[in-house]
Amino acid sequence: MPIYALTARNQRAHIPVGPLSISITGAVHDAALDVQGAPGQSVVRSSPQHVVLPSLTGPVTIAVRPAFTTQFGAGTVVHLAIAHDVPDEADPVQVLFDPVDVSGDAAVVFAALRPAGHHIEVNVTAVADTALSPLAAAARTSARRLIGRDRKQARAELVVALNSSASMRPWFADGSAAAATDVAVGVADALGIRDVAAVLVGADVTKVSVDSHGPGPGIGLAEAVRKVQPRWSAGARWSRLRTDIATVACSDFPASGVHRGFALITLSDDRRVAGPRLPAPRSGQDAAAELLAHPQVLDEITAGLVRALT
Repeated sequence: MPIYALTARNQRAHIPVGPLSISITGAVHDAALDVQGAPGQSVVRSSPQHVVLPSLTGPVTIAVRPAFTTQFGAGTVVHLAIAHDVPDEADPVQVLFDPVDVSGDAAVVFAALRPAGHHIEVNVTAVADTALSPLAAAARTSARRLIGRDRKQARAELVVALNSSASMRPWFADGSAAAATDVAVGVADALGIRDVAAVLVGADVTKVSVDSHGPGPGIGLAEAVRKVQPRWSAGARWSRLRTDIATVACSDFPASGVHRGFALITLSDDRRVAGPRLPAPRSGQDAAAELLAHPQVLDEITAGLVRALT
């Protein structure tokens, strides 16, 4: 019998009517299926990760919720599968879905079923995330804890504006500028912003070129910032930036003329600095690795960006 592989590009299938076995695999120790249907819809649950629908009496949604906590933990990737529940059939119809990272979510609706005559229409409602770097993915998860999944963002683009004053030289050298960019990329993805670029702000505004263009927002952007060789200036002319585009400014001086409407990540070891602050990594350590090792610092930065950008 056929196998239907549903993805972001192929989100619908029609399968013959029959009893359905629905299961989840992967990091499912804290995951349980939540199947909702019309009144009278029979749902036979053999475990938190497996249910059987003897028949469909109306539309059904298939969601996954944490079994013991309020939100899924980091690295929780769930695979959903649907098949005909016919014990004596050696090769039943199967519907396979892309694995979905549900980290930071309280619930995710994976699929919707609808009876359609002699067939059942299966629709994907949660698609796999764009692959991001470990830090950007962690920032996306952190932001989703605050705003949920599938956020509809009115703004279509975001710019990461990096101060290229001479005082920023050590922050580029230790990877902090690249790490701040990665965090902004992850938050942008959580907000549904699909066009992310970076610029250097000195005497002029210079766009950071990215070698390759990936399928999602800001793919390769942090690495481009890591490799860039700024033309150091005596100051940053923030007034040259457009104010009609969502902007995350990254600077070692929090009160350096940054437009009030911009989000701001301050690169500083001064604990008195208000708002999102990225401290320098320990000597010999990479800034991205340091942020991943200190999620509470990452959470504070992403929370500040979410507040400023929404």
